[in-house]
Amino acid sequence: MRAGVMRALTWRAPEIRLRNPGLWAIGSMSLVASFFIILPVLTIILSSFRVGLPGEFSPLTLANYREAFFDPFTWQVLVNTLFFALGTVVVILFFAVPSAWLIQRTDIPLKKLWLTLLALGIVIPTFLKAIAWILLLSPQIGIVNRLLIDAFGLSGPPFNIYNIWGMSFVQGVILTPPAFFMIAAAYKSMDPSLEEASYASGASGLVTFIRINFPLSLPAIIAATLYLFITAIEVFEVPGLIGAPARIFVFSTLIYYATHPEVGLPKYGLAGGYGMIVLVLALLGSYFYYRVIRQSHKYEVVTGKGYRPKLVELGRLRGLAILFLLIYFTLEIFLPFLTLVWASLVPYIQVPSAEAFTKVTLANYLKVPDYAGLRPFLNTALLMLIAPTISMVFSLILSWVVIRSKVKGRYVLDGVAFLPHAVPSILFAVALSYLALAYREFFPVYGTLTIIVLANSIKYISFGTRTVNGALIQIHHDLEEAAEVSGASKVKVLSSIITPLLGSALLNGWLWISLLAFREVTMALTLSSPKNVMLSTLVWNLWSAGYVPEAAALGVMMVFVLGGFLVLARKLGEKVIGGL
Repeated sequence: MRAGVMRALTWRAPEIRLRNPGLWAIGSMSLVASFFIILPVLTIILSSFRVGLPGEFSPLTLANYREAFFDPFTWQVLVNTLFFALGTVVVILFFAVPSAWLIQRTDIPLKKLWLTLLALGIVIPTFLKAIAWILLLSPQIGIVNRLLIDAFGLSGPPFNIYNIWGMSFVQGVILTPPAFFMIAAAYKSMDPSLEEASYASGASGLVTFIRINFPLSLPAIIAATLYLFITAIEVFEVPGLIGAPARIFVFSTLIYYATHPEVGLPKYGLAGGYGMIVLVLALLGSYFYYRVIRQSHKYEVVTGKGYRPKLVELGRLRGLAILFLLIYFTLEIFLPFLTLVWASLVPYIQVPSAEAFTKVTLANYLKVPDYAGLRPFLNTALLMLIAPTISMVFSLILSWVVIRSKVKGRYVLDGVAFLPHAVPSILFAVALSYLALAYREFFPVYGTLTIIVLANSIKYISFGTRTVNGALIQIHHDLEEAAEVSGASKVKVLSSIITPLLGSALLNGWLWISLLAFREVTMALTLSSPKNVMLSTLVWNLWSAGYVPEAAALGVMMVFVLGGFLVLARKLGEKVIGGL
């Protein structure tokens, strides 16, 4: 008896190794997830060395690289891409840096409102905002242009959105919220003693911001700049809607039209060659990012001595600060959404006026069942339910293996899980399309909803694992060890203890991935067919075909559907978590 008690008291939890059937199942699922993540990346590389259609396994060749690199148009596209990315970053920094400082470091009122509006911007998908800005600033139909022409008797439209700078402006305004949240933490934790010393020496608030606040937040600003520069290189929606009609191509639109040509057969190999250029640019950006991170210790100002967080009093500048934020949110949320609503209520685009208001009608909403049908709504609903579920299940398994197990090479799995974030959506979709066509006899998923669900499930594993990793680290091993002493298997521990404790993180990750899948149009458009039409691709196709009021009406419905879904899912999720 005493020996048994002593053995129980001196029991130590064994290292978690994949040796029993349950753990083999978990390990196998993590390897399956890794396979589906790595396969598209390898496909991009391999396809760049082949010519012909998928399934025509020609010898490896450098023909695609010769065609890409010796074509002067490729270098013009590279210049366009870099100018677009740089312009986007300039717009982002113009709005994000002052906004982060005002909300985090000053006594500006209504802080919760500003933060709520920043989060609310994600409810309106990027491509809908791009459509709204075309309706506002197009030289032909732009409401703002027509208002200014009528008001001042101008001979022509003062604004033209169909250029690099118009693209950069729209994309920069849209990407400002993520930049804000990346920069805001640096301002929130900044030691105010340096600011006080600046004020004591007679410097003004502007001089203090330029010479103290801005330099101290430089690592966060540079990190956000590099991250969003890479993002701007990869995005497709704004360049596809604003740049392509004006024949202004960046690499994302060039890759799309290489696989969806107006005339002739798709050139997947050439798309792979273009894709390798994008990947190289992304890797260069990552290299410079890590160099910045390594030097970040030079900017440490929060210490254990004398740290006193204090807000800057704006005084007479408070009104100007509020006006700045109102201008940004008008550009980001209010103006695009109101433009979509107006376009959906009139039979054709026209300037708001007393006469125009007499033509307001709900006909475009009532006709939605006629031109949309049930399929896009059903496909979108299934995507929003299935893709985040698959993503979070595999994210949970991968994170558990990385954080909890002692398997050799587990951190390689974590790197693999982050890989989809580094691959542009357009390349990811092209790779899956290539694979589905090449092996359509064995896996008939091309043109089906399955391939879009698969694309979204894999693409957002990066976000899922980042979410689960942070939450799993906070759970102590004692609970698992106690369950194992009681005879519970590792699989039982994972399903009955770890999963309920991670309920909030899993719910947040699931909701965010569901939202991203709903908003996503790049992969859905690249993989689209009549059988797997989504709401996002339907709006895109209606707009491309010239059905502007119908596209606007369906876009407004998407915004309200998404808002209602988020509220409902949040309430149901909290009830489920509360019952666990």
